[in-house]
Amino acid sequence: MPKHTKKRSTIKRKHRRMKEHAEANKVKTLDSKQLAKEYEPYNIRKRAFEAFGED
Repeated sequence: MPKHTKKRSTIKRKHRRMKEHAEANKVKTLDSKQLAKEYEPYNIRKRAFEAFGED
């Protein structure tokens, strides 16, 4: 006797939801990368680290 398995529609719905979340996360990471580029001159920690590395 085969054990009960999830219906195909449920799996499809789950995959669709996962895909949507993945796309949303992709957009968020691109936004954060863009912000990081724009604010790079103001990143004090990075500048301090570079200055420390020069010594």
